[in-house]
Amino acid sequence: MNLPFKIASRYFFSPKKRGGFNAISLISYISLLGYAVGAAALLIVLSVFNGFEGLFTKMYSNFDADLQVLPKTGKSILISDIPINKIKELSWLKGYTAVWEENALLRYNGKQTIATIKAVDQNYLTTNPLDSNLLRGSLLLQQGDTSFALVGQGIGYQLGIDPDDQFHYLGIYLPKKGEIDMLNPEGAFAHGMVFPVGVFGVQEEVDNKYVLLPLNYVFAQTGDSLHISHLELRLNSGKNMEQARGEINDLLGNKFEIKNRFEQREGFFKVMRSEKSISYFILVFILLIAAFNTIGSLYMLVIEKRKDIAVFSSLGFTANQTGLIYIYQSLFIAITGGLLGIMLGYFVCWGQQEYGWIALQNNGGSMISAYPVMVKIKDAFTVFLTLFGMGVFTSLYPAWKARKFVLEK
Repeated sequence: MNLPFKIASRYFFSPKKRGGFNAISLISYISLLGYAVGAAALLIVLSVFNGFEGLFTKMYSNFDADLQVLPKTGKSILISDIPINKIKELSWLKGYTAVWEENALLRYNGKQTIATIKAVDQNYLTTNPLDSNLLRGSLLLQQGDTSFALVGQGIGYQLGIDPDDQFHYLGIYLPKKGEIDMLNPEGAFAHGMVFPVGVFGVQEEVDNKYVLLPLNYVFAQTGDSLHISHLELRLNSGKNMEQARGEINDLLGNKFEIKNRFEQREGFFKVMRSEKSISYFILVFILLIAAFNTIGSLYMLVIEKRKDIAVFSSLGFTANQTGLIYIYQSLFIAITGGLLGIMLGYFVCWGQQEYGWIALQNNGGSMISAYPVMVKIKDAFTVFLTLFGMGVFTSLYPAWKARKFVLEK
C-alpha cells in the first residue's frame, strides 16, 4: 500500500487515548460536516433548477412544436415553397401545423388590449396536447363553418372574458396590407367577431400574449391565403430532435431556418441556466468557509505531528512524500464529506419527488403543488469534482508547510 496514503488514513481515523477524539480531529470532522452540508445543498439546488426547467419545458411543449420552420428573410413563407408532400412521407413525423402570427387589437365587453393572434390549421389541436392546459370552457377552434377563439388566461383576465357568457363576442382587428386612409383609420383593419370558447394556461409569457384562431378564418379576414408565418413539426417519441432537424434542413434547403424547442424560447432557457450557474457559484463560495476550516485543521495537524515528520524524514521519507500525507488527509475530508452530501442530497430530492415535502404557495391556478426536482448524474459528478478540487486546494498550504519542515532538517 502507498505509505503516505496509509499514514493519512491513520491520522483521519485516529482515536485519542481514553476513547475520545483530539481537538484537531474534531475540527477535521466539523470541516467534513461542512463539506457534506455544502455538497447536499449544491445537489439539491441544482436539482430544483433542473426540475423547474423540465417542468417549463413540458408546459411549453404542449404549446410549441418540436421543430419550427421559419423564413430566413422576411416575415412570411409562401406555402407553395414548402414541399409538404415530401414532409408528410417522413416516418418520424407525428404531425405538422401551418401557423400564421400577427399582432391584433382585441375588444371585448367595452375593454381592449393588444395580443398576438396565432392562427393554426385543423391539425394543431390534434398534435398539441392542450387538454391539460385548458382552464375554462371548451377546447374547440372550428365547428362546421363557425370559428371560435382560445384565449390565454392573461389576455382573458385583462378583458374579463367568460366562456360561459354567450352575449359578448371577441372583436378582432387585424392590420390590412397596403396604403392606409388617414381619414378612415378603422379601414386599415380587417374586423371580425368570434366567440371566445375557452381559456388556456401554459406559462405567463404565453398566457399574456396569445390568442388561438382557425387559420382559414384569418385567411378569410386578411384575404391572403398564400402565406404563413411558419410551419410547426411534431416528432414521434424517441426521435432525436437534432437528427430530425438535419433531415428537414436537407429536404428544405437554405431558404429556411429550423429552430428546435429550446431555440424557440431561447431567452427564457438562457435565463434559467444563468440563474442555475449563479446559484452554483454562490454555494461554492459558501463552501469555501468549510474549506478554510480544513486548511486550519490540517495546519494544526502539521504542527502537532512535527515529531512524526522528523521520524519519517530519518526513515527516508522525502519532502514530497511527507507533503503527500497532508494532501491525502485533505482529500479524505473532502471526498468523504462530498459523498455523504451527495447521498443526503439525493435522499432529500427523492423524498421531495415522492412526498412533496416542501410545497409551493398555490393560488389556485398553479398546476403543481410542490417544488419540482430532477437529479442529473452530471450534476452529482460536478458536485463531486467541486469537492475534490477544494480538497486539493485546501491541502496546498499544509503540504507546503510539511515539506518545509523536512527541508529545514
